[in-house]
Amino acid sequence: MSLLDPSETFSSLAENVGLDVRLIKAVQRLGHVRPTLVQAKCLPLALTSGRDLLVRAKTGSGKTLAYCLPLLQKIILAKDSNPKDHVVRAVILVPTRELCVQVHTTLQTLVYYCNDIISLAVLSAARGKTEKALQDLARQQAMLRDRPDVIVATPAGLLTHLQAGDVDLKTSVETLVVDEADLVLSFGYSNDVSEIMKSLPKICQGFLMSATLSPELNSLKKIVLHSPVVLKLEQDEGKHQKGELTQFYLQLPKKDKNLMIYVFLKLGLLKGKGIFFVNSTDGGYRLKLFLEQFHIRSSVLNAELPFRSRLNIIEQFNVGNFDYLIATDESTDANEKEADDDKDDNEEEGNEKKGKKKDEEYGVSRGLDFRNVSFVMNVDFPPSHLSYSHRVGRTARGGAKGVALSLVEKESQEQHDLLAAVQEDQPTVPLGGSSNEMLQAATAGDMENRPTDQPQPTPLDFDLLEVEGFRYRVQDVSRAVTRTAVKETRAAELRAEILNSDRLQSHFEENPADLQLLRHDRVATHISKVQDHLKFVPKYLLPRGMQVADMNRKRKRRRGRKGNDGLKRSDNDPLQNFDGGDVNLDGVAGDDDEDMPDFSPAGDQDAKRQKAEEGEKKLFSTSLSGAGKSTAGRQAWKEKHRKGAFSGKQRKGEKKKKQPMGI
Repeated sequence: MSLLDPSETFSSLAENVGLDVRLIKAVQRLGHVRPTLVQAKCLPLALTSGRDLLVRAKTGSGKTLAYCLPLLQKIILAKDSNPKDHVVRAVILVPTRELCVQVHTTLQTLVYYCNDIISLAVLSAARGKTEKALQDLARQQAMLRDRPDVIVATPAGLLTHLQAGDVDLKTSVETLVVDEADLVLSFGYSNDVSEIMKSLPKICQGFLMSATLSPELNSLKKIVLHSPVVLKLEQDEGKHQKGELTQFYLQLPKKDKNLMIYVFLKLGLLKGKGIFFVNSTDGGYRLKLFLEQFHIRSSVLNAELPFRSRLNIIEQFNVGNFDYLIATDESTDANEKEADDDKDDNEEEGNEKKGKKKDEEYGVSRGLDFRNVSFVMNVDFPPSHLSYSHRVGRTARGGAKGVALSLVEKESQEQHDLLAAVQEDQPTVPLGGSSNEMLQAATAGDMENRPTDQPQPTPLDFDLLEVEGFRYRVQDVSRAVTRTAVKETRAAELRAEILNSDRLQSHFEENPADLQLLRHDRVATHISKVQDHLKFVPKYLLPRGMQVADMNRKRKRRRGRKGNDGLKRSDNDPLQNFDGGDVNLDGVAGDDDEDMPDFSPAGDQDAKRQKAEEGEKKLFSTSLSGAGKSTAGRQAWKEKHRKGAFSGKQRKGEKKKKQPMGI
């Protein structure tokens, strides 16, 4: 299969496959100029031949647009021929509720110019017997009674309505899409998909979109697809993929993780928006509290939070209200031991217990579109090589650049084994000329058989001793993040969600005192005081390479203290301008001292007397201007402008000299 033609535009591709002009305008409105590889290959096959497709493409490659455009094109053609026919024509199944909302949003932008003829419905509300769940269920039933053209849902959510008889899909559905198909299986939805297939027509076009092709996917392929075309688009780019993702790992003791996070953020080594992945909910809150002490804003995203709160956090992150997101991986968080949580729950109120129940349809490392993510850091190493691929796929999307950094614990052999598996799975990168492998090959004289590439992630050359000065403040702050602090923070999150709950909005309007009490409780239970001085990094703690600029500036200021002639001033240096003529080697007064006997001849006495008189004049003149010349040039200014002692006025105690007559 040929690679993507760089000269092909989205408009030319759309015209070749006969895409409706309203969809073309919507794509242009989104700012898409050129199609991605998956879009260029899927659109002709889906629109012209109508074949079923099994597509493997990396995250961020544009798979959503690749199946949404053919799906909407078929609906537009059907509406043109029979505009009064209101039936469900397409079903899109996704593994998480967050992805439901995202796909629904993408569809809304694509039907911008034809929303009068195409209706959409998203079934992403929580299930259960609570009042909120029953209200959402009633709202969804009302939408289904209007027979929307497209339904976006999780398999479990759609199956609930099928079993209740709220919708009939047997005769009308023309397209079925299973997005993130491998994740659908890992969430345990294979039985739900099989039940849904029994309610669909035997002949309908199917799409299976996935980032990986696992053996388990073959069973789903047989159920959903009929003689599909398999597109393994990642393999067509060659061994050295032209990706913009740079991957590193850093081996360090587990206790030094916070030190590295502090250094990379406060020294600007990792810039822009970033996602920190952890393997537990407690770990996420610990990291949040640690960053908070250094005035670094972040937010935690996990399965405990209510669905609406998770959507709001994602949106706030995308618009840039905060730059750092701490997320748990659903595959690891689902397996987290609940013993500690259960112990904590027994100490909380009943409603708080319910708030800590994890959402089975939560997912953040796959499918979701986090915008403008510059870096991803695996604070906790992922549990599998597939989970690693999904995490690092949150950055370097759509051709943008990104960095992935993973912290590997030196004492964990399991993490080192997983690192080797990740390196086998990830594409290699060309080996630089200054690498250790090149040096070893040159030393051995075997340059012909030297390695030409190296695996990813590559080791990061970083010396921990360079940042040893930051250790004391990091350790002090880390000790403040205790188990109790984490527990209180999780409880505060629950109280915050009560404030934001639509269900309690009317209650708070009628009882404002309750709202004030709850707000006061949120402030009063803040876990620790944030100290202002921790916001800044002292210059004396900076590594040597970062202190060069400041030291150069200081040297320039010292070198600038010179006289007008460009030479170093010495008139205010007591070691260079001191006149010791009147002091002998014994530190005793000279011959003019009247207490000492004088045995000198008369001629010598006259010379000494004259010298003493000159010394008195010198002492008198010195007393006017202080001890030596002023370093600020004050006396020179007075002399130039005839001020003060240089004004020519008569001094106190001096007799006015008589001027000769006639002058």
